[in-house]
Amino acid sequence: MQGLLKLKWLLLETRLLRAFQALCVVLVLSGCSSLQIAYNYAPNYLAYRLNGYFSLDDAQKVALDRELATFIAWHAETALPDYTRTLEAWRVRVEDPAAFTATEVLAIQQQVEQALEVLGQRAASQLAGTLVTLTPKQQLRLKAEFESENKDYFNEFLKNPTSEATRKNHYKRTLKRYEDWLGALTKNQEKLITELSDKRSKTFAGWGDERTLRQKALLELLEQQRGKDASQAEAALREYLYSLKKYREPILAAQQSQIRQDWAQVTADVLNSLTPEQKIYLKKKLVVYAQDFASLTPKRMTQNNQK
Repeated sequence: MQGLLKLKWLLLETRLLRAFQALCVVLVLSGCSSLQIAYNYAPNYLAYRLNGYFSLDDAQKVALDRELATFIAWHAETALPDYTRTLEAWRVRVEDPAAFTATEVLAIQQQVEQALEVLGQRAASQLAGTLVTLTPKQQLRLKAEFESENKDYFNEFLKNPTSEATRKNHYKRTLKRYEDWLGALTKNQEKLITELSDKRSKTFAGWGDERTLRQKALLELLEQQRGKDASQAEAALREYLYSLKKYREPILAAQQSQIRQDWAQVTADVLNSLTPEQKIYLKKKLVVYAQDFASLTPKRMTQNNQK
């Protein structure tokens, strides 16, 4: 379950990176009523998001459209079949009466992170050519976007961190991640989740710092690679994406292993307390996504178009 949650929001602090990997993070598991429409629209959506951050010129837009088309084709051919098999395996596991353990949840999480890593590395190869053409003005635009988003994040999650309103905002965001996959939670499940959220409340400020540190690293990368060879920029971007696996903020970095362990244990406890209705809800969700992924592979889409 934690792995499923990660597949939807793992790349949490940098929305630009979320746009890079939106195929599976934003679009594929967005809850869109028509996954195929969303997937086919992905190149336009990604171009729109990146243009919003940078205000690309005409030449940059043409180059980006070409790279995104290549990325979509690779993703459909290579990644989607793996997603289908993984989701089917998770559905079978939900039917298994054996209890979930924190160790198993962590293993699922690692599996998802590895898939996202492959996705990020491919995105780096497709986007590096455009990134080296970004002007100082375009980079400043991205910096301004980050600052605006950070202000919103501060007001919602960091302003008066000990207040009841802030606690409820954290509750709402965390509970929704579970509700997306399980439907309505029981009171005991809500208690498990909110108690851990309270336990982690002392690290809330650290998440704001983590955001800014990641953003600063990305902005520095863009500045350093401006006008450089695309292959050099690709290597630098790959390294940056890989670095997101570890926290930069010192307090969070020191607790990263324990934070993951705590959430894995809560997730295991929630999974072990699923009601019959929640099991049905979760299995149906997994089946629907697996079927949708399968329908989006090039072979299946060709068959559907010939009918």
